[in-house]
Amino acid sequence: MRRTSGRRWAAGIIISLSLACIVSAQANISLNEILRRNVEATGGKAKLGQVKNLSFRTGGAQNIVSAAGELKILTGKESAVTEAVLVSGDRVRRNSFNTLSEITGPQKIVFQTLAKLYAGLFSLVKFEGQLKLIGLKSFGPEKLYHLTTKSPAEPVSVHFYLRADDFSLKRLVFQGLTPEGDKYEVNYDFAPFEEAEGLRLPLSWFVSQVGTRGNLTEVTEVKTDLPLDKSYFAKLEINAGQTESSPGRMKGNVLDWSSSPFGLMIVTNWTRKDVERAGLRTGDKLILLLGESEYELTFYGLADEVPAPNELAKGARLLSPAPRGGEIFAIQIVGEDTAPVMGRLKALVPISVKKASN
Repeated sequence: MRRTSGRRWAAGIIISLSLACIVSAQANISLNEILRRNVEATGGKAKLGQVKNLSFRTGGAQNIVSAAGELKILTGKESAVTEAVLVSGDRVRRNSFNTLSEITGPQKIVFQTLAKLYAGLFSLVKFEGQLKLIGLKSFGPEKLYHLTTKSPAEPVSVHFYLRADDFSLKRLVFQGLTPEGDKYEVNYDFAPFEEAEGLRLPLSWFVSQVGTRGNLTEVTEVKTDLPLDKSYFAKLEINAGQTESSPGRMKGNVLDWSSSPFGLMIVTNWTRKDVERAGLRTGDKLILLLGESEYELTFYGLADEVPAPNELAKGARLLSPAPRGGEIFAIQIVGEDTAPVMGRLKALVPISVKKASN
């Protein structure tokens, strides 16, 4: 009995020493070796060098990135494109409903980092020469290599965590301060890499930001080497239809829609400028024309003027600012059968409203 216990004790010691040796070897690995194995985990440099561009969808957004690191993100439903973000060189620009702007601060760093990551097919090949190794860190039973960007001058630091077993990316963290001095932290947690279109990619990741709820992002429609024209990454165009406004009238298009137990919401391409040109005021009664059908609406110019949810639940049709904020207006139909309206909805289908006759 004592011999059996002794053998078990000796075997345990051997296993513990072996694991210690493995951890020690992992801890002493060089940055260059980690990066080499990381690239090999995603297919190797030869495979990466064959891909001219990569395209994939994440929810309602299509992401297209060139091998050089130019990234275009198009957001919309079906044929409608309501927003385009373009990362090119040191600039990150946005076209949202035909309003152009420069993206700066922490969000600029996020987009630029994602552009390099996507261009490297989710390896760190595009970050070579820009990283330093912090060390091997434990997260519960899991051990991850922690790498970070060198420059402390940026408002946000970027941290990469690689799996110790296959050196693929497990976690991406952005930490810093907003221009207002508030804490900024966004975490990307990547699922294990899988085969897709001959590549090894994470087909989902969970994004969480301090102070907000996280979201699961799923990757679909993975494609490589799309036939893009030479000026593709120089254009910042969208396809949000056209609007017309005159006193008491507006014409436009449906951009998106969603249904829930609360009712139906239809996002239009009408902005506050269209509403002002039409001279609409809170409380105005409108007639919506969708296809050959007409619907009565009540207009609300500001979000805080919209009746409380318990009042809307009794039944309402309204045109008001979209719940997510911004300049866009949305139609909401609450407390009635919305199936007839749903059947008429398509991206960019024409709609119009006019003030109801007294």
